[in-house]
Amino acid sequence: MTDSNKNIFPAEIAEYSAEYHFQQNHTNTLIIYQIVVGAVVVIFISLFLIKVDVSVNSAGIIRPIGERDEVKSPVSGRVDSVFIRENQHVTAGQVLVKIKSEMLQNQNSLVSSQQQEYQNEREDLDKLVAMSKGSDLSSYPELKSSMYSSQFKLYWQKIKQLQVQYAAAGREFNRYQYLYKNHVLSASEYDKVRLDYETAKNELQVGFEGQRSQWQAERTALNIKLQELNAQQNDYSQQKDFYTLKASVTGTVQEFKGLQPGAFVAANDQVAEISPDSGMIAESYVSPKDIGLIRVGTKGNFQIDAFDYNEWGMVKGQIVSISSDISNSNGQAFFKVRCKLEKNALKLKNGVKGNLRKGMTLQARFFVTRRSLFQLLHDKADDWLNPNVLSNQKPQKAANGS
Repeated sequence: MTDSNKNIFPAEIAEYSAEYHFQQNHTNTLIIYQIVVGAVVVIFISLFLIKVDVSVNSAGIIRPIGERDEVKSPVSGRVDSVFIRENQHVTAGQVLVKIKSEMLQNQNSLVSSQQQEYQNEREDLDKLVAMSKGSDLSSYPELKSSMYSSQFKLYWQKIKQLQVQYAAAGREFNRYQYLYKNHVLSASEYDKVRLDYETAKNELQVGFEGQRSQWQAERTALNIKLQELNAQQNDYSQQKDFYTLKASVTGTVQEFKGLQPGAFVAANDQVAEISPDSGMIAESYVSPKDIGLIRVGTKGNFQIDAFDYNEWGMVKGQIVSISSDISNSNGQAFFKVRCKLEKNALKLKNGVKGNLRKGMTLQARFFVTRRSLFQLLHDKADDWLNPNVLSNQKPQKAANGS
Protein backbone atom coordinates (compact mmCIF):
# COMPACT_ATOMS: atom_id res chain seq x y z
CA MET A 1 0.00 0.00 0.00
CA THR A 2 1.44 3.38 -1.01
CA ASP A 3 1.32 6.55 1.08
CA SER A 4 -1.33 8.14 -1.21
CA ASN A 5 -3.70 5.25 -0.72
CA LYS A 6 -3.37 5.52 3.02
CA ASN A 7 -5.17 8.97 2.91
CA ILE A 8 -8.33 7.62 1.14
CA PHE A 9 -11.36 6.08 3.00
CA PRO A 10 -12.25 2.67 1.90
CA ALA A 11 -15.46 2.42 -0.09
CA GLU A 12 -17.07 0.20 2.53
CA ILE A 13 -16.96 2.89 5.20
CA ALA A 14 -17.43 6.01 3.02
CA GLU A 15 -21.22 5.70 2.98
CA TYR A 16 -21.26 5.88 6.74
CA SER A 17 -19.29 9.11 6.90
CA ALA A 18 -20.71 12.56 7.71
CA GLU A 19 -19.65 13.87 4.32
CA TYR A 20 -21.66 11.20 2.55
CA HIS A 21 -24.73 11.90 4.74
CA PHE A 22 -24.70 15.66 4.05
CA GLN A 23 -24.14 15.03 0.37
CA GLN A 24 -27.24 12.77 0.21
CA ASN A 25 -29.53 15.02 2.33
CA HIS A 26 -29.13 18.24 0.44
CA THR A 27 -30.71 21.50 1.71
CA ASN A 28 -33.11 21.84 -1.30
CA THR A 29 -34.57 18.40 -0.65
CA LEU A 30 -35.10 19.24 2.98
CA ILE A 31 -37.01 22.41 2.09
CA ILE A 32 -39.37 20.46 -0.16
CA TYR A 33 -39.91 17.95 2.58
CA GLN A 34 -40.69 20.67 5.08
CA ILE A 35 -43.10 22.36 2.66
CA VAL A 36 -44.99 19.12 2.08
CA VAL A 37 -45.23 18.39 5.79
CA GLY A 38 -46.34 21.95 6.50
CA ALA A 39 -48.96 21.80 3.77
CA VAL A 40 -50.36 18.58 5.17
CA VAL A 41 -50.57 20.12 8.63
CA VAL A 42 -52.23 23.28 7.30
CA ILE A 43 -54.74 21.27 5.30
CA PHE A 44 -55.55 19.12 8.31
CA ILE A 45 -56.06 22.16 10.54
CA SER A 46 -58.15 23.90 7.85
CA LEU A 47 -60.55 20.97 7.88
CA PHE A 48 -61.66 22.17 11.31
CA LEU A 49 -61.55 25.90 10.57
CA ILE A 50 -63.01 26.30 7.09
CA LYS A 51 -66.79 26.15 7.02
CA VAL A 52 -69.04 26.01 3.99
CA ASP A 53 -72.74 26.51 3.44
CA VAL A 54 -74.82 23.36 3.29
CA SER A 55 -77.91 23.69 1.09
CA VAL A 56 -80.78 21.59 -0.21
CA ASN A 57 -81.22 21.70 -3.98
CA SER A 58 -84.49 21.16 -5.80
CA ALA A 59 -86.22 22.02 -9.04
CA GLY A 60 -89.18 24.37 -9.18
CA ILE A 61 -91.28 26.78 -11.17
CA ILE A 62 -92.50 30.36 -10.92
CA ARG A 63 -96.27 30.54 -10.53
CA PRO A 64 -98.92 32.99 -9.30
CA ILE A 65 -99.72 33.18 -5.61
CA GLY A 66 -103.36 32.33 -6.27
CA GLU A 67 -104.52 29.30 -8.19
CA ARG A 68 -105.84 29.69 -11.72
CA ASP A 69 -109.56 30.39 -11.79
CA GLU A 70 -111.54 28.17 -14.14
CA VAL A 71 -114.32 29.85 -16.10
CA LYS A 72 -117.08 27.28 -16.66
CA SER A 73 -120.55 27.57 -18.14
CA PRO A 74 -123.21 26.72 -15.53
CA VAL A 75 -125.89 26.26 -18.20
CA SER A 76 -126.25 24.84 -21.68
CA GLY A 77 -127.00 27.05 -24.66
CA ARG A 78 -125.66 28.85 -27.69
CA VAL A 79 -123.12 31.62 -27.42
CA ASP A 80 -124.54 35.07 -28.03
CA SER A 81 -121.45 37.29 -27.63
CA VAL A 82 -117.73 36.82 -26.86
CA PHE A 83 -115.70 39.64 -25.33
CA ILE A 84 -112.31 38.02 -24.65
CA ARG A 85 -109.30 36.58 -26.43
CA GLU A 86 -106.21 34.66 -25.40
CA ASN A 87 -103.77 36.56 -23.12
CA GLN A 88 -106.23 39.42 -22.67
CA HIS A 89 -106.10 41.19 -19.32
CA VAL A 90 -109.48 41.28 -17.56
CA THR A 91 -110.74 42.77 -14.31
CA ALA A 92 -112.95 41.17 -11.69
CA GLY A 93 -116.62 41.43 -12.72
CA GLN A 94 -115.88 41.99 -16.41
CA VAL A 95 -118.26 40.20 -18.81
CA LEU A 96 -116.45 37.46 -20.74
CA VAL A 97 -119.15 35.52 -22.62
CA LYS A 98 -122.92 35.85 -22.99
CA ILE A 99 -125.16 32.86 -23.70
CA LYS A 100 -128.57 33.19 -25.36
CA SER A 101 -131.47 32.96 -22.92
CA GLU A 102 -134.58 33.34 -25.11
CA MET A 103 -136.65 30.74 -23.25
CA LEU A 104 -135.77 32.29 -19.93
CA GLN A 105 -136.68 35.74 -21.23
CA ASN A 106 -140.06 34.49 -22.45
CA GLN A 107 -140.79 32.93 -19.07
CA ASN A 108 -139.70 36.09 -17.32
CA SER A 109 -141.93 38.21 -19.58
CA LEU A 110 -144.91 35.98 -18.81
CA VAL A 111 -144.28 36.26 -15.09
CA SER A 112 -143.90 40.04 -15.34
CA SER A 113 -147.20 40.27 -17.22
CA GLN A 114 -149.00 38.17 -14.61
CA GLN A 115 -147.37 40.16 -11.86
CA GLN A 116 -148.60 43.45 -13.32
CA GLU A 117 -152.11 42.05 -13.72
CA TYR A 118 -152.22 40.83 -10.14
CA GLN A 119 -150.89 44.14 -8.86
CA ASN A 120 -153.69 45.99 -10.67
CA GLU A 121 -156.26 43.63 -9.19
CA ARG A 122 -154.83 44.09 -5.72
CA GLU A 123 -155.00 47.87 -6.04
CA ASP A 124 -158.64 47.54 -7.11
CA LEU A 125 -159.37 45.29 -4.14
CA ASP A 126 -157.77 47.78 -1.76
CA LYS A 127 -160.16 50.45 -3.05
CA LEU A 128 -163.19 48.15 -2.97
CA VAL A 129 -162.50 46.90 0.57
CA ALA A 130 -162.10 50.46 1.81
CA MET A 131 -165.34 51.53 0.09
CA SER A 132 -167.31 48.52 1.38
CA LYS A 133 -166.59 49.54 4.97
CA GLY A 134 -168.94 52.50 4.51
CA SER A 135 -172.37 52.89 3.00
CA ASP A 136 -171.61 55.77 0.66
CA LEU A 137 -171.76 54.63 -2.96
CA SER A 138 -172.23 58.05 -4.47
CA SER A 139 -168.80 58.05 -6.14
CA TYR A 140 -167.67 55.43 -8.63
CA PRO A 141 -164.02 54.29 -8.02
CA GLU A 142 -161.45 54.19 -10.81
CA LEU A 143 -160.61 50.52 -11.27
CA LYS A 144 -157.85 49.09 -13.52
CA SER A 145 -158.99 45.48 -13.91
CA SER A 146 -162.01 44.56 -16.00
CA MET A 147 -162.96 41.71 -13.65
CA TYR A 148 -163.42 43.90 -10.60
CA SER A 149 -165.02 46.66 -12.63
CA SER A 150 -167.74 44.16 -13.57
CA GLN A 151 -167.99 42.89 -10.01
CA PHE A 152 -168.38 46.40 -8.66
CA LYS A 153 -171.19 47.18 -11.10
CA LEU A 154 -173.11 44.11 -9.94
CA TYR A 155 -172.33 44.96 -6.33
CA TRP A 156 -173.44 48.56 -6.82
CA GLN A 157 -176.73 47.47 -8.39
CA LYS A 158 -177.37 44.96 -5.62
CA ILE A 159 -176.63 47.47 -2.85
CA LYS A 160 -178.78 50.10 -4.51
CA GLN A 161 -181.64 47.64 -4.69
CA LEU A 162 -181.19 46.66 -1.04
CA GLN A 163 -181.03 50.32 -0.04
CA VAL A 164 -184.29 50.99 -1.87
CA GLN A 165 -185.93 48.02 -0.14
CA TYR A 166 -184.55 49.13 3.21
CA ALA A 167 -185.79 52.68 2.71
CA ALA A 168 -189.27 51.45 1.72
CA ALA A 169 -189.39 49.09 4.70
CA GLY A 170 -188.33 51.93 6.95
CA ARG A 171 -191.09 54.21 5.74
CA GLU A 172 -193.63 51.42 6.11
CA PHE A 173 -192.37 50.68 9.59
CA ASN A 174 -192.63 54.32 10.66
CA ARG A 175 -196.26 54.54 9.53
CA TYR A 176 -197.26 51.33 11.25
CA GLN A 177 -195.41 52.35 14.38
CA TYR A 178 -197.38 55.61 14.51
CA LEU A 179 -200.66 53.77 14.03
CA TYR A 180 -199.75 51.17 16.61
CA LYS A 181 -198.98 53.83 19.21
CA ASN A 182 -202.39 55.36 18.56
CA HIS A 183 -204.02 51.97 19.05
CA VAL A 184 -205.21 51.80 15.46
CA LEU A 185 -203.37 48.56 14.56
CA SER A 186 -203.13 45.31 16.32
CA ALA A 187 -199.86 44.04 17.74
CA SER A 188 -199.64 41.20 15.19
CA GLU A 189 -199.82 43.58 12.25
CA TYR A 190 -197.20 45.83 13.82
CA ASP A 191 -194.85 42.90 14.49
CA LYS A 192 -195.11 41.76 10.88
CA VAL A 193 -194.10 45.18 9.53
CA ARG A 194 -191.30 45.50 12.09
CA LEU A 195 -189.97 42.07 11.05
CA ASP A 196 -189.96 43.13 7.40
CA TYR A 197 -188.03 46.25 8.36
CA GLU A 198 -185.41 44.32 10.36
CA THR A 199 -185.06 41.83 7.50
CA ALA A 200 -184.39 44.60 4.97
CA LYS A 201 -181.88 46.18 7.32
CA ASN A 202 -180.05 42.88 7.85
CA GLU A 203 -180.02 42.12 4.14
CA LEU A 204 -178.38 45.48 3.45
CA GLN A 205 -175.82 44.90 6.18
CA VAL A 206 -175.10 41.41 4.85
CA GLY A 207 -174.73 42.87 1.38
CA PHE A 208 -171.95 45.18 2.61
CA GLU A 209 -170.18 42.74 4.91
CA GLY A 210 -170.51 39.67 2.70
CA GLN A 211 -168.97 41.35 -0.32
CA ARG A 212 -166.28 42.96 1.82
CA SER A 213 -165.32 39.55 3.26
CA GLN A 214 -165.16 38.07 -0.21
CA TRP A 215 -162.90 40.86 -1.48
CA GLN A 216 -160.65 40.59 1.57
CA ALA A 217 -160.26 36.84 0.95
CA GLU A 218 -159.46 37.46 -2.71
CA ARG A 219 -156.94 40.13 -1.74
CA THR A 220 -155.20 37.67 0.61
CA ALA A 221 -155.08 35.08 -2.17
CA LEU A 222 -153.66 37.69 -4.56
CA ASN A 223 -150.94 38.61 -2.08
CA ILE A 224 -149.90 34.97 -1.92
CA LYS A 225 -149.83 34.74 -5.72
CA LEU A 226 -147.76 37.92 -5.93
CA GLN A 227 -145.27 36.54 -3.45
CA GLU A 228 -144.95 33.39 -5.54
CA LEU A 229 -144.47 35.45 -8.69
CA ASN A 230 -141.86 37.61 -6.97
CA ALA A 231 -140.01 34.45 -5.95
CA GLN A 232 -140.17 33.20 -9.55
CA GLN A 233 -138.91 36.52 -10.85
CA ASN A 234 -136.00 36.49 -8.40
CA ASP A 235 -135.24 32.96 -9.49
CA TYR A 236 -135.29 34.03 -13.14
CA SER A 237 -133.00 36.95 -12.32
CA GLN A 238 -130.53 34.58 -10.70
CA GLN A 239 -130.80 32.17 -13.61
CA LYS A 240 -130.22 35.06 -15.99
CA ASP A 241 -126.90 35.71 -14.29
CA PHE A 242 -125.90 32.15 -15.19
CA TYR A 243 -126.12 33.09 -18.87
CA THR A 244 -123.51 35.83 -18.42
CA LEU A 245 -120.00 34.56 -17.64
CA LYS A 246 -117.94 37.10 -15.70
CA ALA A 247 -114.38 37.18 -14.42
CA SER A 248 -114.23 36.44 -10.71
CA VAL A 249 -110.64 37.71 -10.36
CA THR A 250 -108.40 40.23 -12.07
CA GLY A 251 -105.83 38.56 -14.27
CA THR A 252 -104.90 37.27 -17.71
CA VAL A 253 -107.03 34.96 -19.86
CA GLN A 254 -105.39 31.58 -20.50
CA GLU A 255 -106.52 28.36 -22.20
CA PHE A 256 -109.37 30.14 -24.04
CA LYS A 257 -111.38 27.63 -26.08
CA GLY A 258 -111.91 30.01 -28.97
CA LEU A 259 -115.70 30.20 -28.76
CA GLN A 260 -117.56 32.10 -31.47
CA PRO A 261 -121.14 33.47 -31.50
CA GLY A 262 -123.52 30.64 -32.33
CA ALA A 263 -121.34 27.91 -30.87
CA PHE A 264 -122.99 25.52 -28.42
CA VAL A 265 -121.68 25.08 -24.89
CA ALA A 266 -122.83 22.43 -22.45
CA ALA A 267 -123.24 22.88 -18.73
CA ASN A 268 -119.97 22.66 -16.81
CA ASP A 269 -117.86 23.10 -19.97
CA GLN A 270 -114.65 25.03 -19.31
CA VAL A 271 -114.46 28.17 -21.42
CA ALA A 272 -111.14 29.60 -20.23
CA GLU A 273 -108.82 30.05 -17.27
CA ILE A 274 -107.75 33.28 -15.59
CA SER A 275 -104.26 33.57 -14.17
CA PRO A 276 -104.69 36.06 -11.31
CA ASP A 277 -102.58 39.18 -10.85
CA SER A 278 -101.72 38.20 -7.31
CA GLY A 279 -97.94 38.39 -7.57
CA MET A 280 -95.50 35.56 -8.18
CA ILE A 281 -93.94 32.94 -5.98
CA ALA A 282 -91.38 30.20 -6.49
CA GLU A 283 -92.80 26.74 -5.94
CA SER A 284 -90.08 24.13 -5.54
CA TYR A 285 -90.42 20.39 -5.18
CA VAL A 286 -88.29 19.01 -2.36
CA SER A 287 -87.69 15.28 -2.02
CA PRO A 288 -88.79 13.53 1.19
CA LYS A 289 -85.17 12.85 2.22
CA ASP A 290 -84.42 16.59 2.30
CA ILE A 291 -87.69 18.00 3.64
CA GLY A 292 -86.66 17.52 7.27
CA LEU A 293 -83.79 19.98 6.90
CA ILE A 294 -85.83 23.03 5.90
CA ARG A 295 -88.31 25.17 7.81
CA VAL A 296 -90.65 28.06 7.15
CA GLY A 297 -88.45 31.14 7.05
CA THR A 298 -85.46 29.33 5.54
CA LYS A 299 -83.70 31.55 3.02
CA GLY A 300 -82.78 30.40 -0.44
CA ASN A 301 -81.27 31.38 -3.76
CA PHE A 302 -83.13 30.71 -6.99
CA GLN A 303 -81.34 30.18 -10.28
CA ILE A 304 -83.69 30.93 -13.17
CA ASP A 305 -83.12 28.49 -16.02
CA ALA A 306 -84.01 31.10 -18.64
CA PHE A 307 -81.14 33.38 -17.51
CA ASP A 308 -77.45 32.48 -17.22
CA TYR A 309 -76.77 32.95 -13.53
CA ASN A 310 -73.11 33.82 -14.24
CA GLU A 311 -74.32 36.98 -15.99
CA TRP A 312 -77.75 37.63 -14.48
CA GLY A 313 -77.19 36.33 -11.00
CA MET A 314 -79.82 34.69 -8.84
CA VAL A 315 -82.98 35.77 -7.02
CA LYS A 316 -83.12 35.61 -3.25
CA GLY A 317 -86.20 34.45 -1.40
CA GLN A 318 -87.64 32.91 1.72
CA ILE A 319 -89.88 29.92 2.42
CA VAL A 320 -93.42 30.92 3.39
CA SER A 321 -95.17 27.54 3.43
CA ILE A 322 -94.50 23.82 3.19
CA SER A 323 -97.16 21.34 2.15
CA SER A 324 -98.30 19.11 4.99
CA ASP A 325 -98.78 16.09 2.73
CA ILE A 326 -96.74 14.47 0.02
CA SER A 327 -97.48 14.78 -3.70
CA ASN A 328 -96.64 12.44 -6.56
CA SER A 329 -95.89 13.10 -10.20
CA ASN A 330 -94.53 10.58 -12.70
CA GLY A 331 -93.69 8.22 -9.86
CA GLN A 332 -91.66 10.84 -7.99
CA ALA A 333 -92.66 11.85 -4.47
CA PHE A 334 -92.09 15.42 -3.30
CA PHE A 335 -93.28 18.18 -0.99
CA LYS A 336 -94.42 21.53 -2.38
CA VAL A 337 -92.43 24.41 -0.89
CA ARG A 338 -93.72 27.91 -1.66
CA CYS A 339 -91.25 30.79 -1.44
CA LYS A 340 -91.57 34.56 -1.55
CA LEU A 341 -89.21 36.25 -4.00
CA GLU A 342 -87.42 39.48 -3.11
CA LYS A 343 -87.67 40.82 -6.67
CA ASN A 344 -89.47 40.07 -9.91
CA ALA A 345 -86.66 40.87 -12.33
CA LEU A 346 -82.94 40.32 -12.93
CA LYS A 347 -80.47 42.88 -14.29
CA LEU A 348 -77.22 42.75 -16.19
CA LYS A 349 -74.33 45.02 -15.32
CA ASN A 350 -75.21 47.26 -18.27
CA GLY A 351 -78.74 47.78 -16.90
CA VAL A 352 -80.62 45.41 -19.20
CA LYS A 353 -83.62 44.07 -17.27
CA GLY A 354 -85.07 40.59 -17.52
CA ASN A 355 -88.54 40.20 -16.04
CA LEU A 356 -89.55 36.99 -14.35
CA ARG A 357 -92.63 35.35 -15.83
CA LYS A 358 -95.06 32.77 -14.62
CA GLY A 359 -94.09 29.31 -15.78
CA MET A 360 -90.31 29.84 -15.78
CA THR A 361 -88.42 26.88 -14.34
CA LEU A 362 -85.73 27.32 -11.71
CA GLN A 363 -83.26 25.58 -9.45
CA ALA A 364 -83.70 26.34 -5.75
CA ARG A 365 -80.92 26.21 -3.17
CA PHE A 366 -82.10 26.45 0.42
CA PHE A 367 -79.48 27.31 3.02
CA VAL A 368 -79.57 24.78 5.85
CA THR A 369 -76.46 25.31 7.98
CA ARG A 370 -72.70 25.91 7.96
CA ARG A 371 -70.45 22.93 8.56
CA SER A 372 -66.69 22.45 8.64
CA LEU A 373 -64.88 20.44 6.00
CA PHE A 374 -64.00 17.85 8.62
CA GLN A 375 -67.68 17.36 9.49
CA LEU A 376 -68.58 16.92 5.84
CA LEU A 377 -65.73 14.46 5.33
CA HIS A 378 -66.78 12.56 8.44
CA ASP A 379 -70.38 12.37 7.22
CA LYS A 380 -69.24 11.09 3.85
CA ALA A 381 -67.02 8.45 5.42
CA ASP A 382 -69.88 7.47 7.73
CA ASP A 383 -72.13 6.96 4.72
CA TRP A 384 -69.51 4.69 3.18
CA LEU A 385 -68.66 2.66 6.25
CA ASN A 386 -71.81 2.62 8.41
CA PRO A 387 -73.30 -0.87 8.03
CA ASN A 388 -76.77 0.38 9.00
CA VAL A 389 -76.80 2.78 6.08
CA LEU A 390 -75.74 0.04 3.70
CA SER A 391 -78.34 -2.36 5.03
CA ASN A 392 -81.07 0.25 4.68
CA GLN A 393 -80.07 1.05 1.13
CA LYS A 394 -80.36 -2.56 -0.02
CA PRO A 395 -84.07 -2.96 0.74
CA GLN A 396 -84.70 0.46 -0.75
CA LYS A 397 -82.93 -0.47 -3.98
CA ALA A 398 -84.79 -3.76 -4.04
CA ALA A 399 -88.09 -1.94 -3.63
CA ASN A 400 -87.22 0.50 -6.41
CA GLY A 401 -86.22 -2.38 -8.62
CA SER A 402 -89.53 -4.14 -8.05
